[in-house]
Amino acid sequence: MPADIWAKWLDEADREGAAADRQLRILRSQVRDRVVHKAGLKRGSRVVDLGCGMGFLSLEAARVVGHEGRVLAVDSSPGALEALARLACDMGLDNLTTVQADISSLPLEDDTADAVIARSVLSYVTDRGLVLREALRVLHTEGILSLFEPVLSEEELVLDWGDDIYLWTRLRQVLERHHPAYGFNRSGLVDEVKEAGFEAVESFTWHADVTRPFASAEEALEELNSGLPGELSLAATWRRQGATEEEISGVAERLAASSTRISYHDILPCIYIWGTKPPREATS
Repeated sequence: MPADIWAKWLDEADREGAAADRQLRILRSQVRDRVVHKAGLKRGSRVVDLGCGMGFLSLEAARVVGHEGRVLAVDSSPGALEALARLACDMGLDNLTTVQADISSLPLEDDTADAVIARSVLSYVTDRGLVLREALRVLHTEGILSLFEPVLSEEELVLDWGDDIYLWTRLRQVLERHHPAYGFNRSGLVDEVKEAGFEAVESFTWHADVTRPFASAEEALEELNSGLPGELSLAATWRRQGATEEEISGVAERLAASSTRISYHDILPCIYIWGTKPPREATS
């Protein structure tokens, strides 16, 4: 996917977040603060933020570690990194360095960081194990991994699908087979962190209520088309696997019609995971 698509989507998401209601802003802040806090950051720490975007975690990490520390904010999007660099400059955070790179192949030396942090990143990569092994490689011994991921495969979507239930079942199976965000569950992701070589792995699940009514089928269709950027959108995934526009529109129409009913709800499990890099002799 072209990196500028990510930058545009991130910019729009950031503006929407700034305009969101107070409760949503508080929840977003809680995610950021828990990830940063559990990374064990202190003055002088060196931190790598994987898939940093426009700095949701990076800016707070830079504030915590102070001028004595350093944050390496890694992302593939030059647009997002340029925006982040401007924000850091405006905030006087001269300890934040942007790095344009693929997070599965970090241009960083071994034992670079005291902590690696990430939010909603592993959901959108095809080889999570490779990314996790790279995180392990760049950490110092006993360095900490702290991450947060939504788990779409365990989403509790209560919706009256009616005769469209067969269509939805088929399209849901397409997502489970072909969309990376639907390719894991909570226990599986914890296992992947352990298999990458981390020890003392802990996790915590937060169930986010993401229920929202759609004013029209057009609004629901827009969510299917652009709720995630570019080729990662649900509609784009379905189209690649042969779904017709009529079928996708049918899902949008049913979603809009049912989302205003009192029985409708959408609960998304989100998992925090923490682990540490073991001593070198334990990894050899």
